[in-house]
Amino acid sequence: MLCSLGDFIFEIGEVEFEKLDKTIKFNFSKIDRIGMNPTYQNTKGYEESFTLAGKLIQKSNSSLKKLEDIAKKKEVIRLTLGSGESLKVLIDSITEARTMFLKDGHYVKNDFSVSLKAFYE
Repeated sequence: MLCSLGDFIFEIGEVEFEKLDKTIKFNFSKIDRIGMNPTYQNTKGYEESFTLAGKLIQKSNSSLKKLEDIAKKKEVIRLTLGSGESLKVLIDSITEARTMFLKDGHYVKNDFSVSLKAFYE
């Protein structure tokens, strides 16, 4: 198992991802000052977000359907990586880019990305 996102499992040979990006956003408010450069004030904690990106080549057109169904519930789920790291997340968005179309309209390649936001209680 590469990772799981709720009940959805990313596995080698099935639906797998190629890349996991992590972003930590530190929150500052800009304060403009007359005749001087702006200054910044720390206004709150930080936000973590993740993006899982991968490709499906010659896989079923419905391979990501289960993940879409999970996302449409708009509930907090657990992201567990194969390394054992685990945290609660919200699925912010799922993006698909279908390419390499055949004459019958089916496609061969489907690039996807899943944007996640860490959820803190």
